[in-house]
Amino acid sequence: MPPPSNQARARRPGRRFWLWGAPPAAAIVLGGLLGVGFAASIDMPRIDELSEFTPSLITELHDREGEIFATFARERRILLAEGKVPEVLAQAIISGEDANFYQHSGIDPMGVVRSLLKNIGRDSPIGGSTLTMQLARKLYLTPEKTWRRKIEEAFLTVEIEKKFSKEQILTLYGNVMYLGHGNHGMEAASRNFFGKPAAELDVHEAATLVGILQRPSDYSPYRRPDRVLSRRDYVLRRMGVEGYLDDAALAAALAEPLVVRPSVRETRLAPYFAEEIRKDLESRYGSDVLLENGLTVETTLDRRMQLAAEAALRRGLLELDHRFGFRGPLDRIEIDAPEAVGLDTWATLRVEPGVWAQGVVLRARGRVADVKIGDQIYPLGPDGIRWTGRERPGDLLRPGDVAWFRFGEPTAEGEPPTLFLEQEPKLEGAVVVLESATGAIRAMVGGWDFERSKFNRVTQAHRQPGSGFKPFVWGAALEAGYTLADTFFDAPTAFEGTPGLIDYSPRNFYRDYYGIVTLRRAMEVSANVTAVKLLDLVGAAQVVEFGRRCGLRSELPPYPSLALGAAELSPLEMAAAYATFANQGLHVEPHLIERVTARDGRVLEEHRTRASKAMEPQIAHLMTRLLSGVIDRGTGKTAAAIPLDLAGKTGTTDDYSDAWFIGYTPRLTVLSWVGYDVKKRIGRNMTGAVAALPIWRAVIERGLEEGWIQEGETFSAPPGLSTRPVDYLTGLLAAPGAPAVIQESFLEGTEPVFSWNERWREVMDLPWYQQRFYYVAKASERMPEDVLDWTPVIEAWTAKSEAEAEAEESE
Repeated sequence: MPPPSNQARARRPGRRFWLWGAPPAAAIVLGGLLGVGFAASIDMPRIDELSEFTPSLITELHDREGEIFATFARERRILLAEGKVPEVLAQAIISGEDANFYQHSGIDPMGVVRSLLKNIGRDSPIGGSTLTMQLARKLYLTPEKTWRRKIEEAFLTVEIEKKFSKEQILTLYGNVMYLGHGNHGMEAASRNFFGKPAAELDVHEAATLVGILQRPSDYSPYRRPDRVLSRRDYVLRRMGVEGYLDDAALAAALAEPLVVRPSVRETRLAPYFAEEIRKDLESRYGSDVLLENGLTVETTLDRRMQLAAEAALRRGLLELDHRFGFRGPLDRIEIDAPEAVGLDTWATLRVEPGVWAQGVVLRARGRVADVKIGDQIYPLGPDGIRWTGRERPGDLLRPGDVAWFRFGEPTAEGEPPTLFLEQEPKLEGAVVVLESATGAIRAMVGGWDFERSKFNRVTQAHRQPGSGFKPFVWGAALEAGYTLADTFFDAPTAFEGTPGLIDYSPRNFYRDYYGIVTLRRAMEVSANVTAVKLLDLVGAAQVVEFGRRCGLRSELPPYPSLALGAAELSPLEMAAAYATFANQGLHVEPHLIERVTARDGRVLEEHRTRASKAMEPQIAHLMTRLLSGVIDRGTGKTAAAIPLDLAGKTGTTDDYSDAWFIGYTPRLTVLSWVGYDVKKRIGRNMTGAVAALPIWRAVIERGLEEGWIQEGETFSAPPGLSTRPVDYLTGLLAAPGAPAVIQESFLEGTEPVFSWNERWREVMDLPWYQQRFYYVAKASERMPEDVLDWTPVIEAWTAKSEAEAEAEESE
């Protein structure tokens, strides 16, 4: 940027005196400084290394569309390229900090004389620093104010001016100076304070940044806007004196108000996702590279899916929490003068639907309470507390109570927003969205609030999946030659351990038994006894091995209870294992990072898909058809109305401590989990269908609304399968009069050979224990009469049922 014209410089008052009268004095001063400097024996740093100087830069995480959603850095800094300091910003810097920048060689004689006169009699010198001197001090010296440091600064300044051009010095200066609130460099400060790059700054905004430079701790636009405005106007007037602004432009700039972006607690997108990447990069590259080298990380994040997952989990946990009632206010304060009450946590508040804020109740009269939030008062009516089961806010809140409130839509134009009483749920949850074919993690929500708990339940929590584990038992059974139309006898059954003693006796969830049941129906109604029988017949080792191929990495104890989800697994490995069914038997390792690039454009790493064949595609498709039935007729039927092919399974532990739903579309696998961090009962009848499925369904429905899930998507079938109409209850080939006919899929050559007849109608109408007489047990299938003494089983069941009843009553 060229210096201003001679005509403009001629307007500077007193300039002629300084041009002709000061040089002799300046020469004397400089000579003295040089003499003292040589005597001080200064150790000079290698200035030529400054050409390779690379300040700490921000590592940026980009979503799949290239937008930044998270950053990591020791210093928030974005570099201006050499020669790319915007003209208006350069003019402001020179005017406010060093008017003779283009005339001096690093040390301004006039500035030195002025500084000398100010510093006579001082032990600590002040003022007189050029841009180059400030840069030298910032890069090489301490901020202490001593004569020795000023001498060192002078020598360094001369060396910098010899090695670098004015444009290089100006660019370095714009990149390294600190402007407060974590902003290092002009570009980062411009984006943070004004929400725009430095190239788009108006003149009054550029002057504001330069005004802050002098003392960033004092000149904060949030804490001391009066000081910042005064300093900004000083810089603007200096720009007028230096000839960069004419009178009209100066007047217009001075008339502009000080407007910066509000300093509020920003809502971060995908914090758990970002933290997972941070830990991974730091473990492999080290914290210095991550926080200083300005990596560009291209991730798998899909912003729309992430927002959908976050919204679904928050809404789902809130609705569950509302079932348990209002727990009371957060705090109480004494109210002497209601008009003086304020909550300084919300000094700058966005009043828009969905925003939460803490408020204090000023009055609670009749059916309306007055709540002060920030500096405004809002009415809280019956609609805002309806979830509590009360009609009058005064029944819940008293003057002085502090609570959370959520803004809703106004009831009419010009009216204040509707206010809703809220509370943070104690429950936690997790949602993950996987692209089944690639393993790309498109969304990850590890809990209610990252600030409340940084524990990522998607990757770090290991919980029992309950019936969510059953598909791996069925998958191993299909590989062993069973079909979905094969029948088992679902009835109380015990498994012996040591000779003569009952070791394990599973029960169905609602204590109902089905008698003769097909493997399809047993999965759809989630029959526990049949699951344990199937594991027993197929072999626990085969089930464990099948689960390993699907991607389950955690310990899988080879006991009968494994069939009911006794193993502790992470949500991510469960989602990846289900994605194997969706991906026609090919397991793909999930990943978060697509590419990492260094600041110079070198690609440091690029994702390579890690895939392995877990099962034949025909087996995978049979599993998909089976899990589609869970949604069509079984425990997931509340999602049956969604207009596309879906497959999935609920999971509930027998003590209601964990609720799951894992399901997939033809492209995406989605998992939702709900529970407490400390294993304890969620609540009465809090099954996967009640607690987790609504969250899963909300993600799918939003995908249909926004178009990232296409209506009508279908699962494709590989060759080698056939379809036959069968009776749903018996698995026999359908015949005229069969009460419930479905189209069942089989591996070619395994189709049923017997047909349904009217006799089976009567058999299936019998109580389960009478159906035993019409059932032929499979080899080694355990039956009720295999256990001679049922007394200990009945006593154990009775004791547990009574304990559960007491627990339910106490809730």
